[in-house]
Amino acid sequence: MKSILNENAFEDEGSKTGYGLWLYLLLFMVGINGVKAAMTLIQNASLDLVNLVYAVLLAFIAIATTIGFFARKRWTPMLFISFFVLNLLYIFYISIALAANYPDQIDYFSLVRVVVMCLLVIPYMLRSERVREVFAN
Repeated sequence: MKSILNENAFEDEGSKTGYGLWLYLLLFMVGINGVKAAMTLIQNASLDLVNLVYAVLLAFIAIATTIGFFARKRWTPMLFISFFVLNLLYIFYISIALAANYPDQIDYFSLVRVVVMCLLVIPYMLRSERVREVFAN
């Protein structure tokens, strides 16, 4: 235990070890969406090409992210980023496809939610010191 009178008493206060709550929440979000994508693949054999590719990529990214998360691999932040970018592209595609046929059925809430999540998660994964320290392998 460091003494209060020691000049280096608070030297290690800023360093944070472990994953932290944000990373666990992001992994939970990726995992839940990966399970939903896998269930979609199992239940619906007649998906169109875009939905099939989206579901397969999402399930693959979720599995790889979970493995990389607990192994603390260096490429894990890029998987988180690719997960959110893939969701953003898919929501934009669905919005454009629906706007052509049914302009009143566009889900603006989902679109805004995915954009906000991308605006929060991508800079966090790119600039956070904790992410760099945790995923160093």
